[in-house]
Amino acid sequence: MNATSLDTTDDATDAEILRYQKAFRETRRVVDECILNLGVLEELETGAARKQQLALNRTKLENERSDLIRANTAFHAHQSTMVPPSPAQVAEISELAAQAVKLTVESATAAATLKLATSALNKFAAIQDIESA
Repeated sequence: MNATSLDTTDDATDAEILRYQKAFRETRRVVDECILNLGVLEELETGAARKQQLALNRTKLENERSDLIRANTAFHAHQSTMVPPSPAQVAEISELAAQAVKLTVESATAAATLKLATSALNKFAAIQDIESA
């Protein structure tokens, strides 16, 4: 993290906490939708190799979702830092969440689903280091 990182929730303003929480919720929404989409694609797939690849991708996203949740919990438990997200960052993540829902409704490809989930996770990583939490 950089010099603008906050060590605890006590160091953040109410507005910063609200933006952080919205960024977290919207990132989780993206990942949840993408996991759902991959699960549907996996169930519909008839080729064994492709089905296995979809399952691996879904499992990877499930693990990343767990890391995301741990990072959020660690911040609130004063065990991790975060950089307060700007309103623009939160808006970008919210837009990705809307796109994720649309992908699920449209039964998008696995590649599009993974790209969207990766984008949301990378944007949240600019707010908080997900892996070290």
